[in-house]
Amino acid sequence: MKTFTSFAVSMVLASAALPSVAGTHDRENLAQCKSELRKVFGDNTTMKLKSIKRSRAGNQMRIKTLPAGGQSQMVTCWVDNDGLTNVVDKEGVALVSPLYDGDKVSFNN
Repeated sequence: MKTFTSFAVSMVLASAALPSVAGTHDRENLAQCKSELRKVFGDNTTMKLKSIKRSRAGNQMRIKTLPAGGQSQMVTCWVDNDGLTNVVDKEGVALVSPLYDGDKVSFNN
């Protein structure tokens, strides 16, 4: 009976700890997605998390963005288990940050 009670208590404690671990990863992944979206839309972009889907391969987050002076747009941000981020619009087209407009480097002389 004592073994069963200790097992039951340990299971309750373990199940209570899992959501907090998932919450930590979700916050880290959301921060990473928001950082990537700020590169694309600018620093004055308002973002709101709409949904999260968790899988073995990583997390998929749907985020509503509202750039300053622009239209709202729903985007999907994937963060895989290796920490790589992929951001696409609702049609599945990859969103990338604007190219650097400074001095261009060439390997040809």
